[in-house]
Amino acid sequence: MANVEPQNERNHVYRFSTLPQSETEANQEDEPLPISTSPIRARISDNNYHHSDEILNISTHTCEKIQDLLGLTILLLLISLPLYRHLGSPKQDPIPPIFILNSMYISNFTVGTKGLAATWDAKFTIQNINVSSIYFRTIDFTIFYKQNPEDALSVVSSYPFYLDEGEFMKLHLKFKTMETAQWENDQDQPFVENKLVEEIGKDRDKNNGSLSFGMQMKVKAIYYGETWVSDVIMSPYCEDLMVQFLPNKESSGRLVNPDRNFSVPIQWKPLPFF
Repeated sequence: MANVEPQNERNHVYRFSTLPQSETEANQEDEPLPISTSPIRARISDNNYHHSDEILNISTHTCEKIQDLLGLTILLLLISLPLYRHLGSPKQDPIPPIFILNSMYISNFTVGTKGLAATWDAKFTIQNINVSSIYFRTIDFTIFYKQNPEDALSVVSSYPFYLDEGEFMKLHLKFKTMETAQWENDQDQPFVENKLVEEIGKDRDKNNGSLSFGMQMKVKAIYYGETWVSDVIMSPYCEDLMVQFLPNKESSGRLVNPDRNFSVPIQWKPLPFF
């Protein structure tokens, strides 16, 4: 016979616990479970919505401020650019400084199968004539043979310095020309081809121990005028530097015509705005 669970008049099935229950427990089971009807989650959600709205409003306000500031910056740049160009242009062509080679002495000068070797001891004077101030950023010196800068024999650089109007600077520099066999030890120096070495040796024998050299500089500087600033590139050069070697000391020679002035080609441009 099949088990039939008891039902009430509405066909609801009664289910009974298999364990005995106390009267108290039975009463507790009859009591309805407490259910909160307060809309807590709704309030939290509303707060999140309000907080998001505030963040959105702040972000929008910040973006508008940034756009206004950017527009104002661009406007100021457009207004100040013509003024900058006016102030950044010299009132007249910049007058170059005076570059003088005061003296040059050569020692350890040898020409042979190993190449050319020499030590060049040179003294210079650089004077600012009439510019408020000049900042010499870099000065690179090159000694070359005769009148061809491509036949470079030695190079050296000077430290940066300032010269106010009327001031001058004395420079004492030493150049070195390495023999071909030692050139690997100092590749900052130019490599002297064997063909040029042979030419120098023949010219010294032919010219009674005298040789002609040239010197050029590459100068990067900044001119500071009273109402303008200019970026300047100068290319001073001096040719026909005659050196006479001493009869009793053929490896040493002196500059025959000291205190030589350099010609100074110059290019200038306003400093870049950005």
